Amino acid sequence: MKRYLLEEAKCGITNGGFACGPIPGHVITSIKYNDGAGSKWLSIAEYDGLPMTFVSERDIFDDLMKDDSEDDEFTEYLEEHQIWDLDGVEFGDEYSDVYEGIYADLENPAAQLLKYAIALTRCAEGEEKDLIDMASGKYVDELDIPISDVEEDYMEDLEELDDEEEETE
Repeated sequence: MKRYLLEEAKCGITNGGFACGPIPGHVITSIKYNDGAGSKWLSIAEYDGLPMTFVSERDIFDDLMKDDSEDDEFTEYLEEHQIWDLDGVEFGDEYSDVYEGIYADLENPAAQLLKYAIALTRCAEGEEKDLIDMASGKYVDELDIPISDVEEDYMEDLEELDDEEEETE
């Protein structure tokens, strides 16, 4: 089975802006990983609580941090590199969809890579350095990945569904 070596990670928040009021910045995470076949970048750009996930050969972190929706060339690049599965872990465009794919195949190392990427994306401000330091130069299967707030929400929703099913039986 594949192993993912985490070579580098970055996390930041864009500047945001102002439209009909202040617009908060977007969280951007990029992780350089090596799957034995070479290095790639897994990036998550979270817009209004929804993750967009990309895999690319080059580091797109700085371009994502610019948050320039008028850069047609980069927008086209993003469209070409957006993913809906990572090495067998399928997901949609909401965190609950991603966790559904992760929990369907928890033994898949790609599931752990996604869990780490989300934990880094969703960590509290100031905690990103610790998460980056704990993972740099390590294989994702060696990490004790903290549960993110969205994973906790997903697990609570599963418990509620289980409780409802038990009540109807």
